[in-house]
Amino acid sequence: MDEPRACVRHPDRPAVTVCARCGRPSCIEDLVEAPVGYQCVDCTRDAAPVRRLGDPVPTPTVTRALVGLIVLVALLGRTGAVDIRTFGLVPVLVGSGEWWRLLTSALLHGGLFHLAFNGLLLWRLGQLLEPRLGGPTFLGLVVSGTAGGGLGVVALSWLVVATPIGTIPAAATLLGAGPFSVTVGASGAVFGLMGAVLVLLRRRGLDPWATAEGSTVGGLVVLNLILTFVIPSISVGGHVGGLLGGAAAALTIRSPVWAVGGVGTAVDRDRTARGDATRTGAVALALVVAASLLAGGLLRALGG
Repeated sequence: MDEPRACVRHPDRPAVTVCARCGRPSCIEDLVEAPVGYQCVDCTRDAAPVRRLGDPVPTPTVTRALVGLIVLVALLGRTGAVDIRTFGLVPVLVGSGEWWRLLTSALLHGGLFHLAFNGLLLWRLGQLLEPRLGGPTFLGLVVSGTAGGGLGVVALSWLVVATPIGTIPAAATLLGAGPFSVTVGASGAVFGLMGAVLVLLRRRGLDPWATAEGSTVGGLVVLNLILTFVIPSISVGGHVGGLLGGAAAALTIRSPVWAVGGVGTAVDRDRTARGDATRTGAVALALVVAASLLAGGLLRALGG
């Protein structure tokens, strides 16, 4: 029978298991319970604080600012200071050069329930992601989801205008994809964050459905996608595009918090965090450019 392995930090003691993060054998006194398995005291000391979706934690700065901003815009909208027709996502107007509608539309909502639902999910997902990734990278994910949702809306509008799909009765209504229709809401950003959670958990080698965060987020994704295709007034492109946009941005993240193995030095973590912010921002920019170009093609297809 094999001899029991010794603890790395205490060679005179037998190891009871290995650290789930770095894989080193550790004794019972050097292990801390983690969301999945146990981690050694070195990894838990160097890593960012672990957050679960339901944990009561201080609201991160960027999350607080974003939720406050959509509430402020809703209040200004009631006074007439913010007009949906001016800032909402209208594909043909994006094609005419008003690209900012791809982003400003996320600040607008079609009613109190719409605002409350998106605001609550943004709040909770921000509490989960921002402490682990940092504000700039988290903002990059938000903008990537928003831009991905805008690209999805424009892409479906282009399909309705430039392909035989447009000959199907009520196709634009069912897809929420009319070239002159107005789309609003932070759903693209929210779906983007949910897609990011699932991707980051998978990249860490975890089954998203086997973790508290992943199963909660995965259930929300499935439920909302079902509602997206069942309720005609919901934007299919905005939700699916947002999910894919956030997932694509998450694939560029190299944060050691989400990596298998050691967490590196503080300098390494800072360098990686800056790189993550740059890469997610680049994904967001690429999605905005792609949506703008496709919207231009939509306008040409309409003969504009």
